[in-house]
Amino acid sequence: MNPFVLIVGPTASGKSALGLELAQVFGGAVLNCDSLQTYKRLDIGTAKPPPSERALVPHYLFDVVNAGEVLTAGDFRTFALEKLGEALPKRPVFGVGGSGFYIQALEKGMFDVPKPKPEAERKIREFAANESAQALYARLEKADPEYAAGISPNDAYRITRALIIIEDSGKKVSDLKKDFKPIPFPYPLLKLGLAPDREFLLPRVTERASRMLDDGLIDEVQTLLDEGFGDWPALRSVGYNECLKFIAGEITVQDLQKLIVEKTMQLSKKQRTWFRRDQEIHWLDTQNPLGQAKFLVQNFLAGN
Repeated sequence: MNPFVLIVGPTASGKSALGLELAQVFGGAVLNCDSLQTYKRLDIGTAKPPPSERALVPHYLFDVVNAGEVLTAGDFRTFALEKLGEALPKRPVFGVGGSGFYIQALEKGMFDVPKPKPEAERKIREFAANESAQALYARLEKADPEYAAGISPNDAYRITRALIIIEDSGKKVSDLKKDFKPIPFPYPLLKLGLAPDREFLLPRVTERASRMLDDGLIDEVQTLLDEGFGDWPALRSVGYNECLKFIAGEITVQDLQKLIVEKTMQLSKKQRTWFRRDQEIHWLDTQNPLGQAKFLVQNFLAGN
């Protein structure tokens, strides 16, 4: 069985480029571990690899979820393990992404939560659509203060998901987490990480935000709004949410790029903090990661 190599780190740190290079060197494939890149129609704002890059080596779990649908961490784990089961007998696979919660679910499993009843999900999503982020977080603080204390008041996805679980099951997410026992990952696993500092990331994030806007990010969002996807939770992610504010007239075009950069840098800080907790990650030289990564992967493939 070939190994699975995870390449993690914050947005714009160079994960995708490194994963593609390693997949080419070792005859491997790339597995998307970014939750937003699984969605169809979210192309510009998620910085998906272009078709020219995806043609170089096999790429998995890009564009597998329809617009308007919601991919849970549990769904992602199911899809990823299924794809790894098909791919790893043939070649090494390089997982690339910064979605820490989804990567954790893939590696360790998820606490068991049955699919919520439609009425419970509809009730909470309607509440979320009609109330402020502060009101949504306050409701979670009241229902499950322990879980609420561990997540950002601005993390609308996890807050909404927790409230749906509570509404449907009557159980606190914090209690479910305490009862959960991690499931061993079924394949050989090597974890590589990129953790660039702010001085490295800021110009890259700024350039990326400018390029996204030049490439038509506002039009991408406007088209989805025109087709009735305004309540899609994925559009509350960084980059898309700021475009929604611009389209609604809440911010000026001059402020749009600045706000995208600001929110992206805040996200990158959270991503670095999340991954720094993992003692199994081999941290690479940000300026020149390929040589070190090739050495580690080669030894791993050789069983050393």
